[in-house]
Amino acid sequence: MNITKTFEISNIEELKILSNVRLLKRHELNPIYSKENLHVQFQLSGHIKGVINCFLCLDSHELTASDKNVLFPLFVESMNILIGKQISEDPEFSAHDIQLSPPKFSMKALEINSSLKNGLQTYHLELDGYIFTIITEYILGVVN
Repeated sequence: MNITKTFEISNIEELKILSNVRLLKRHELNPIYSKENLHVQFQLSGHIKGVINCFLCLDSHELTASDKNVLFPLFVESMNILIGKQISEDPEFSAHDIQLSPPKFSMKALEINSSLKNGLQTYHLELDGYIFTIITEYILGVVN
């Protein structure tokens, strides 16, 4: 039987990825709307099933091909580290047997509006003076 449950995953406020890359949790109440974004998805299986979607919002950024070659792998790896840390450090997650899929990356932008959905978290990805907004969406259920 699947029971849908909302998870409050909030114990990771800042994550240093590299010396020049930081991921900071945002606490703003302003909704975020994005039409230009990259999307990476992680599937969870085991005692908790579902997906975690991460969106890198690029709406106000002009990026060269060289910028993209640096940013995209950093985004995927940052999300991989964030999700891994959340699963291992959050008491609600760590009590369960969970398998995490490799990240599935998509360059196809999806329209996302944070005022229309629950269960979203927002972060800033800081890289060499640039700040990118990241939206994470958790669609998870506990299997009994």
